[in-house]
Amino acid sequence: MSIFWDWKASIVPVICVIIFYLLQRKIDFWSNVIWFIIGFLALSCSLSWLFSLSFGLFIFQCLLLAAIKPAIDVWKETRREHTDVIFSMSSDYFACLCPENSDYKGYAMNPMGFKKRFPMADIISVQRDGKTLLIALKEKIIRPRELRVDEIEMILAYFRKNKPAVLAAVETKSIRKEEDRVYWVKFIVMGIPCILGGLSLYFWADNGRNTWATILSIVAAIVLGIILLKITNMVSRHKAN
Repeated sequence: MSIFWDWKASIVPVICVIIFYLLQRKIDFWSNVIWFIIGFLALSCSLSWLFSLSFGLFIFQCLLLAAIKPAIDVWKETRREHTDVIFSMSSDYFACLCPENSDYKGYAMNPMGFKKRFPMADIISVQRDGKTLLIALKEKIIRPRELRVDEIEMILAYFRKNKPAVLAAVETKSIRKEEDRVYWVKFIVMGIPCILGGLSLYFWADNGRNTWATILSIVAAIVLGIILLKITNMVSRHKAN
């Protein structure tokens, strides 16, 4: 209520909490909790004085906002009940819930529709990545969803017993680097043509009213996407060699 009551004064606490979560991805909070507290109090005093904010209200809003995500995680964990088989393993296949980056809307409506099977022979690395499981295949990287901690440990125990060579065979840092590379390739090949095409439609084609300019903008965006795809493939092959 305090955030909506004076939303302008609440912008600073919201930004601080977002920055905190970004830092938490790189720095372990509990190992540096004292420094986090000292930094938070110093930041609170400085920002309260700089923006003429209530010191107590600033701290209250930051703590409340920071507690929302853990509260949601706990609520999801307590309410999570598996009524369907969300993963299975055999000597031939590993099956799990695995939506792609663009599938999350459909996944929220029908999670079991995204259960996929992968040949065990294609798995080259299996490891824990924070609270999730990270599996590297020959041609892609997957992160099975809806797995509890005990289920992740069960999967790791299976691989530890039957395929110990794949346990953390590829460094997590290397896998994340590959994920970032794929993300940027998708952005370059799809995002840039869409952004430029949208700007062209809005400014040059008079927001779609000019038919020929609209057609040319769409065709140019498609051609640009193909060219960028060729360039990224050439760069990838050059780096691989």
